[in-house]
Amino acid sequence: MALTKITSGVISQEFQAGQTLITASGTIDIDWNSAQVFNLTPNQNTTFTFSDYKIGMVKIIVIIGTGGSKTLNFPTTADILGGEYDDATGVKNFVQIVCTDDSSTPQFFYTISQPS
Repeated sequence: MALTKITSGVISQEFQAGQTLITASGTIDIDWNSAQVFNLTPNQNTTFTFSDYKIGMVKIIVIIGTGGSKTLNFPTTADILGGEYDDATGVKNFVQIVCTDDSSTPQFFYTISQPS
């Protein structure tokens, strides 16, 4: 049996693309099928919703602080394992989130960290 090689040309967007998020209304839906890494520089308090997720998927959100005291709100089905969002100007927040249940009552776990 020959070995099958998977190249980046056949991997879907959900594993290799980046996407810039915009907070026009204060609520952002993260479509887990659209990208692997999401980037956000919030201009207001932001509430996240999730769609198109499957168990085992892991996503990264990079959020750049803008100063002031903007807040992030994750779905109630998402539990934080550690860390806090730092909104200080220019601070890079690395959010890693995993889906552990994609049923009608989904479950997510996430962490927030910043470079030292």
